[in-house]
Amino acid sequence: MRMVSQFWCFSLPIKFGARGRTNVTVAALASLFGKEVLVGIDIGSSALKAIQVEPTRDGFRVIRAAQQKTPVGAIRDGVVQDRDAVANAIRQMLKAANITANSAVIAVSGPTVFVRQIQLPKMPDAAMKRSIPYEAGRFISSNVDDSSIAYEILGPADEDPNLLNIMLVAAPKEMVESRIAAVERAGLDVVSADLESFALIRSLIETQYARYNDGNLRALVDIGAGHTEVTILLGTRFQLTRAVSIAGDTFTDALKNQLRVDVAEAETRKAELDLNVLIQGSDNPQDYEAPRAVQNVIDELLREVRRSIVFYQSQLPEGTPQQNISEMILAGGSAQMMGLAQYVTARLGLEARVGDPFENPGIEAAPEAMQWLRTQAPRLGCVLGLAMKDFMGTSHQVK
Repeated sequence: MRMVSQFWCFSLPIKFGARGRTNVTVAALASLFGKEVLVGIDIGSSALKAIQVEPTRDGFRVIRAAQQKTPVGAIRDGVVQDRDAVANAIRQMLKAANITANSAVIAVSGPTVFVRQIQLPKMPDAAMKRSIPYEAGRFISSNVDDSSIAYEILGPADEDPNLLNIMLVAAPKEMVESRIAAVERAGLDVVSADLESFALIRSLIETQYARYNDGNLRALVDIGAGHTEVTILLGTRFQLTRAVSIAGDTFTDALKNQLRVDVAEAETRKAELDLNVLIQGSDNPQDYEAPRAVQNVIDELLREVRRSIVFYQSQLPEGTPQQNISEMILAGGSAQMMGLAQYVTARLGLEARVGDPFENPGIEAAPEAMQWLRTQAPRLGCVLGLAMKDFMGTSHQVK
């Protein structure tokens, strides 16, 4: 489907049927001669990522992947401010990785993206399309005319078959259109847009359906540069997602201010710090310096995660047994901070681990590519899910 400014597409997670140079990093050197293949492109405020996959009998094979720094200041609050700079960076990244696809799947996310499950009476499709903008206007603070609105009919409500459960999504048109424009200027047709949280669920959860279809409650915490997405899952089923402003840049600012260093040095210290010292202790006082600089920020993020869980539990129908989170799966660039999962486990008293979509035997790649993919796994979950999107589900018309 060709995407235009007033339309975009998203996919809910579905059951998975089967089991560089300078600042550019490139992996997976296999070629796809004579084949037109979509590429997933993740436009982050800190980094751009691209992955190309092909389906196999048991899953997917990553055939090309690349990562490149986002031009400084080019993206603000999820909106591409400098479309030419981002387009040029995307072109450079794709060229370095020998990615020749001419179509792309992209994603949106952030505090201004609204996701909510609602219920509406059964009605004809035409009436549904007219009703959705009105329903969206009841929940979003911005003008409906300034929003791109999507919906997906999930099926009849359990308590009343005359009602339909509907997933409603709204994002600022400026965000959606700016990302489409940047990718199109890079020479690609944008065939659909997804939610980052749905793409991450696809790569981490839905590709291992049997493992996660257990009815347990989980929190998927994607710590990006500009914001953190907290997503609650019941088994493999999406429940809610919430954006939190505390994220990688917040950690960097804390290090910069506490240690009185510049941004570049703060980023270096963030990559080198080890949060295990806050749990296990150390005889060297200097070992505490950087971890303690970010500890308060991490604790505040965990409080926001708890609030998201409590909010979810408060929305359950009266009489529903309260279920606690069984585990927390961390993703995003800041999930790579050494000892973060162990610190979360000690602080919250629940199992926390860093999600790695490439530990799944159903995801293949050449050995030299897989080595790089595993080192970058927390950063690549979303873009991998985007690359898989059109193989795992159809696009949905939106309004």
